[in-house]
Amino acid sequence: MTILSRRLNRRIALYASSSANRGGTGVYTKRLINGFKTAGITNVIPLGSQQSGFVGKLVSEHYSIPHIVKKEGFELVHLPAFGGNVAGTVPFAVTVHDMAFMVRRKWFPFLRSLYYRLHFPMVARGASVIIADSDFTVSEIKKYLGLDACRVYLSAPQNNADPMMFRRAFGIDGKYILATGTVEPRKNINALLEAWPSIRLVHPELTLVIAGRWGWGRKETKHALLNTPGVKWVGSISEGHLSSAFSGARLMVYPSLYEGFGLPPLESAASAVPFVIGPAVTLREIYGSVAAAISGETPSSIAQAVLNALDMSKKPDELREFASHFTNVRMAENTYAAYRKAFS
Repeated sequence: MTILSRRLNRRIALYASSSANRGGTGVYTKRLINGFKTAGITNVIPLGSQQSGFVGKLVSEHYSIPHIVKKEGFELVHLPAFGGNVAGTVPFAVTVHDMAFMVRRKWFPFLRSLYYRLHFPMVARGASVIIADSDFTVSEIKKYLGLDACRVYLSAPQNNADPMMFRRAFGIDGKYILATGTVEPRKNINALLEAWPSIRLVHPELTLVIAGRWGWGRKETKHALLNTPGVKWVGSISEGHLSSAFSGARLMVYPSLYEGFGLPPLESAASAVPFVIGPAVTLREIYGSVAAAISGETPSSIAQAVLNALDMSKKPDELREFASHFTNVRMAENTYAAYRKAFS
């Protein structure tokens, strides 16, 4: 058991139902659990980690887990993905990944936006500890909710996956640029697709591979995903295939307009693959010193940033060194340190 765990002799429940989710919150939860285990922090206990699907997750978080928390006398509960119901008067910590739902309502479908704006602030205001993914998100929580938060950066393990696994599975030949993430308005994929013809004029040998499920957005964006020459949209893929896709990429492009952290650039650095980031403030906070280029939000700006990045020499050792500071253990230990505020 670590020094941190000896100092805080409390039983802590981590709602782990979201770990079955392939999205960012699922990746975060799985890596957090791994970090606690690797660090020897044994008094943080994942609950509901085998649940998958909406109904199973709902039952687990709102009925099964609260019953276990109350019955077994847990002294703190951590909600890593804003989901769940906490039993009785047990204090809880919550991770707020971003405040996009407060900043730009039109980025979300109406009912989703309404639910986020009603539910998330209520959960945050009831928490004993709020954990945020970046300094920018800490400031956004203060700005929109008037609440204080602890900053804990996310993590990504070093990636040495075989690039051929992805190529064989999806028929990818030649060099490619990778873009990954759920396709939704704030990810700015539509602008990347508009920029692509200009990039391809200079580099006709390149394919733009987009890995990520369709979330929501304009019909024109989906049409462009399916019909733009030189673009291959592979949809949502497994964790193994995604690691392989990063390994084989010439460049990763992440033109997002707003992020709480933005994992793909860190995954790219952990794969020793250079990357372009968009104008999101958090991306500049975390990756500004190592990004190959930084774009604005317009197609012309993205095209120029990508072309500039392709002309630069790769610095794989520098990227891996940068990524090595964002480990699962460090994230878990910093999260554990934040838990202390619930008992101070």
